[in-house]
Amino acid sequence: MTDWYPKRRFGDLPDEMARKFGNREALVFEDERYTFAELKGEIDRVAKALMTLGVERGDHVSLWLNNRAEWVFLMYALAKVGAVQVPVNTRFRTNDLEYVLRQSDSVMLITHDASGPIDYLDMVREVVDLPGNGTHIDDPSFPELNRVVIVGEGEYEGTVSWAGAIARAQTVSDADLAARSDAVDPDDSAFMMYTSGTTGFPKGVLHDHRLIRNVEERAFRMAVTENDTIMSYLPLFHAFGYSEAAMMSMATGARQVLTETFDADEALDLIERERATIAHGFEAHMQMLCDAQEARPRDLSSLRTGLFAAGMHSATPVARRGERVMAPLKALSAYGMTEMWIGAALSALDDDEPHR
Repeated sequence: MTDWYPKRRFGDLPDEMARKFGNREALVFEDERYTFAELKGEIDRVAKALMTLGVERGDHVSLWLNNRAEWVFLMYALAKVGAVQVPVNTRFRTNDLEYVLRQSDSVMLITHDASGPIDYLDMVREVVDLPGNGTHIDDPSFPELNRVVIVGEGEYEGTVSWAGAIARAQTVSDADLAARSDAVDPDDSAFMMYTSGTTGFPKGVLHDHRLIRNVEERAFRMAVTENDTIMSYLPLFHAFGYSEAAMMSMATGARQVLTETFDADEALDLIERERATIAHGFEAHMQMLCDAQEARPRDLSSLRTGLFAAGMHSATPVARRGERVMAPLKALSAYGMTEMWIGAALSALDDDEPHR
């Protein structure tokens, strides 16, 4: 019996987009800009670095990072080498981190040294017994964990620096990476996304590569193409941002404009400057964007649509306000959950206003 749709793998998407849209801009983050060809190059380099650090097919690797270009490199590099990525909420603190590292059986943690006022490395040191010599962890509390990688410019005892990791990439050939990628099965687990934990500890939900099909379905309903620019301020550790920005861009050729965190004024300025066509959010995002736009109007004429999380009675008037204040934005209602992914129920662009 044949599959009813072609099975694809996350790790293949950068190669597909580079072949199709090589010189088109793919990712904007602060003053960094990458074409699809350049993005594929960065992803391959990170994938090779991961191989030299001993990451094997099926290994779980935790990503505790704010939005940044390296997040995008890592999510596809891990997929290429067949590892299972474990996005970790950046609002988690020591108890939460300890729980996720142990519960997910992560072999590696990739994090910042610090971001803003938050010292991530200090929290790691509170939780994990980092080695005094070398970088291999031998902590009986985390029998699977063997390395911590720090994204940034610094070098810290007991950890692998980002520069040090990337420097190892040159020892892996393109053929070796291709062989590893070819061994990945679309039915393999690709990532473990944690639930919000509103009724208890968060649960780790395993998803395989078939979620590409889920993203393609929404791209069809929202008419997302390579001519779109997605304003990406939602956190990539959450299914909404992960799926509707980082995955959607690589599945369609749309450009992604990424910010480290959400700031309504910054987001509106970027929508105007980068001519963004898509902006998503929850009720709070929409309210803050509308407030900021009313206080200092920008030219938002490029905006055409965005998903607005549904499910609350208050969502309807907020969505209507968003369409009025951020015209010509057409808001679509979406419902989903970590277990079944984003947009399990989704209105369509050609629906009338009450049904959208």
